[in-house]
Amino acid sequence: TATPASVPGQPTSLSATAGAAQVSLSWTAPTSTGCSPITDYIVGYSANSGSSWSTFSDGTSTSTSATVTSLTNGTAYTFIVTTTNTVGTGASSSASNAVTPATVPGAPINVTATAGNTQGAVNWTAPLSTGGSSITSYNVTASPGGQTVTVDGSTLTATFTGLTNGTSYAFIVVAT
Repeated sequence: TATPASVPGQPTSLSATAGAAQVSLSWTAPTSTGCSPITDYIVGYSANSGSSWSTFSDGTSTSTSATVTSLTNGTAYTFIVTTTNTVGTGASSSASNAVTPATVPGAPINVTATAGNTQGAVNWTAPLSTGGSSITSYNVTASPGGQTVTVDGSTLTATFTGLTNGTSYAFIVVAT
């Protein structure tokens, strides 16, 4: 007796979580394997809202999760997963939520400080790399003393008051 087989069903519940230059995916296996065991999940990704798709080359895997690597920080990606068995390839999952890989921003550059009477003004230039996401704030710390001033991500200056005249201060600027 022969059992007819067909392509597998559609994976469901595809979710995507962004990391630094990568995205972690997980999904639920299809309810129907088409009477033939699943042999591979094929992961597709799009950087243009699904106008065109590329295949992530991860070899053959029957795992219901994958980490797509070598992505560009700051670019929004959408994903799909397709199931295959010995008969062929089934329908693709619904597209995932769009996610944007990102990492921490670079260091602010051209930091300068100007002394005043019991105060100091610190100026800087934004980092060369935002890490793929907007800079939300800058934390500027004075040493000695550890006084910290936080300004929003569009501000490139901070003023410190209550400093001791005659004391040399160093300032560290960190982008968030």
